[in-house]
This record gives sequence, C-alpha cells and structure tokens, in this order.
Amino acid sequence: MAGRDSQGLQIAVIIFVMVSVVLAATTFFFYRDAEEARKTAADALSKQKIASDTAANENFKNQYFLHILGEETLSKDGLDSVMANLAADETVQRVEKSFQDAMSTFGEGLPPEELNFKHLPRNLIFALSDRNRDISRLTATLTKDQAKADKMIKDEQANAEAAKADMQKAVDDLAAARVDFNTETTRIRDDSSNLKATFDNTRTKLQQQLVAETQKLSQRQEDIKKLNTVIEDQTKTIVEMRDEPFEVADGRVTWVNQGSATVWINLGLADGLRRQTLFSVYDQAVNGVSRSERKASIEVTKVLDQHLAEARIVYDAPADPILPGDQVFSPAWRPGRKVRFALAGKFDIDGDRRSDRDLIRNLITMSGAVIDAEVHDDGSVEGKLSSSTRYLVRGDRPTEGSDLKSLAAFSSMISEAEDFGVEVIPIDKLLSWMGYNPEVRTLGLGKNADSSQFKIPPAEGRARESSGNVSGKFRERQPPKAGKDGSSY
Repeated sequence: MAGRDSQGLQIAVIIFVMVSVVLAATTFFFYRDAEEARKTAADALSKQKIASDTAANENFKNQYFLHILGEETLSKDGLDSVMANLAADETVQRVEKSFQDAMSTFGEGLPPEELNFKHLPRNLIFALSDRNRDISRLTATLTKDQAKADKMIKDEQANAEAAKADMQKAVDDLAAARVDFNTETTRIRDDSSNLKATFDNTRTKLQQQLVAETQKLSQRQEDIKKLNTVIEDQTKTIVEMRDEPFEVADGRVTWVNQGSATVWINLGLADGLRRQTLFSVYDQAVNGVSRSERKASIEVTKVLDQHLAEARIVYDAPADPILPGDQVFSPAWRPGRKVRFALAGKFDIDGDRRSDRDLIRNLITMSGAVIDAEVHDDGSVEGKLSSSTRYLVRGDRPTEGSDLKSLAAFSSMISEAEDFGVEVIPIDKLLSWMGYNPEVRTLGLGKNADSSQFKIPPAEGRARESSGNVSGKFRERQPPKAGKDGSSY
C-alpha cells in the first residue's frame, strides 16, 4: 500500500516536472513571439509617422508651389505657417529666394495678391511695352538733339572761322596800335617834360601865394581877435543896457489917499499900462530897486490919462506908509514893450502841496507880459525859449523819484536859458518884485496835513482886514484876454 502510494507520487512528480518543462518551453516561445510582434508593430508605427510627416511636408510644398504659381493664393498667416514648416527644406528655401528675386526684379507695379508667376508674364509684357515706348520717345529726342548738335557744330565752325578772321584783324590792328603807341609815347614824354616845367613854375607861384595868404590869415586872425574883443565889450554893454531898466524904477507915486487905500502913479495910456498890473513900491531914496526891500505893493485899477493911473494898495506897513515920490517897479511890465518869460519847475507858493502854476501865469499875463515857453508838471514842453526871453522863472526842481520826463525837461530848459543868456530867477524873487502878497489860507487837516503849515505867518503875509468901506468899482481879478501879440505859443 505504501509502495503504491510512493509509486504514484513519483509518477505525479514526473508528470508535474514534465508539465512544468512543457509550460516553461511554451511560455518562452510565446514571449519571444510577442517581443518580435511588438518590435514589428513599433517599426510599423515609426514608418507610418515618417510617411505621415513626408505626406504633410509634401502637402506644404504643394501649397507653396501652388501659391507662387498663382493657382491658390495663401493669406499672409497661411503663407507664414507653410514657410515655417518648410524652414528646413533647402530646396524650398532656394526656390523662395529665387521667387523673391524675380518678384522684386520683374514684379514692380503688381499688387501684393498678384505677386506670383501666373501674373508675372503679363506684367513683363506691359513693362516691355512701356520700355519700348520710352525707347521710341528717347530715340526721337535723341534724333532732335543730334540735329541740334550738328547745327551747333556747324555754327561753331562758322564762328571759329569768323573768330580766326577777327583774330587776324586784331593782330593787324595791334601792329598799327603799337606804331601809334610808340608815336604817342614819344609825344607824352615831350609833353611830360613841358608839364614838369609848367608845374615847377606853377608851384613856385603857389608857394609865393601861400606865403601871401598866410600873412593875410595872420592879419585876419588879429582882426578876428580884435572883433572878439569888440563883441565881448558890446555884449557886456547889451547886458548892461538890458539890465539897466530893472535897476531903475518904472514910475513914481504922485499922490496917496490912505483913507481909501488908493494911490496915483505917473504911468498911463502912453506907457501901455493896463489894469490889474502889480507893482512893488520902494522908498524914493532907494538906488537900484531890484536889489532893495519893497515897502508896499499896489495894483492898477484905472488908467486915467496918458501918464496917470489909479491903483489900490494891496499891502503896506503902517510904520512905513507909501508917500508921494516913492518908486514903483514890476519885472513883468515895461513902458511900450512886452517882457517875455519862461516857466520851469514845480510851483507851490502857499505850501498846500497843490500846483499854483495858473496863479503864476495869471500874475505874469495880467501885467502885460507874455510867456514864451513852459515846462508843465507832466514834463511836456509848450512854446520855445529864445534870446528875447528876459526871465526864466524857476520853481522847485523835480525830485529824483519824479517822472524822468519832467526832470529831463526841467534840466534842458535851465541849460537852454544859460545858452541864450536868459536870467534865471526863483519864484519867490519874482513874487517879491511883482508885489504879490499871498492871502491867509485855511489849513487842511487829516492825513494830508503838513505840520509846517501850522506856523504863525509873518505880519507881511497876513491879509489886510477890510474897514468896511470897500469901493464897488473893485471886482475879482481875472487875467486879461490875449492881445494880437500875446503868448508866443
């Protein structure tokens, strides 16, 4: 029983071993066949991919060639995509270069969508036609130019023949001119000798004349020196004559009525006296009134006769009253003639910071004088200064901070007065000579008030108090109307 089991086991083992060997062999052969089949499949796939890439490449080539032949036009993006896939194809790149060269050379004038070999022949035919027309036109132009050139050559040959003839004539003329030149040179040489002798004689005579003229010039200079001395003496005499009337009184007081504050003077119609003329009054013993202190001032109210006029007393001092025989004087009035003035500067005679220019003008013109020239407050110049102007009345000089125009005009007028010999007098001197007496003012208060205005005025500056007996013949003073020989401007 045990032997049977052992035998059976051995048989089983043998069968198992045999089956195992068979299975191992079978598995080996099947695995080898599978590997071979797998390799075959991989080769097939690789060949299929190569074939697919080749077909795609050929398709891109076909699209490219159809595009350059003009059968199928690709868009710019499509063409860029095709050329990107054919970048490694050397044949296509050579063809593309040749295509671009052909298009740039023969495709001029074609639109972008017709830049291909299909439309290139027609473009070449058109280009050849244009070139043929150009050649024909150029040939015709060349023929005309050639004809012109032939004519010009013919004309130049004729000109050359004429020039040759002219040159021969010039040579002949030169020979004749040389003969004439030699003859003229000989004549000029002889004339030069004669001229030199004449020049020497003339120079000797001129030198003698020069000596004589020099002597005459010296004599003239001596005469001029003597005349200058005479002129200086005459100038001094003229100045003295012009200044003399201003040292002598214009007239005298003939009678005084202190009760009515009235005087009579020995000036009238024959002297050209007019109403409202102001005079300063000086003591009868004064010699040279313009250098003395006035004792009173009067204003003419009536012109009564040829040498008689009535005047009111504008100002006098009780301690030194006006007496018959006292002298009267005004720089703005002269018997039988007009005194000429000029004005320059700022005029504020009462210190109220306002211009009193109109008052000065009225005082001058009311006395019969005229104003030749005037520098206004804004710097404008009116009229013209002359040697006939007697006085330049100078007001306050414009400050450096003033308008430059005003300052320049003021300086120019002063300089011009000096050139003409016009006497420059300050405004206060004029007012003193004319007998002007300022009235008491009302002083302004506030921010424009001036502390210097609150000083007590001198006795002479106070207005006269009326006694209550005022003549009805007196009225407010107004400047007279300009006469025929009024102001120069």
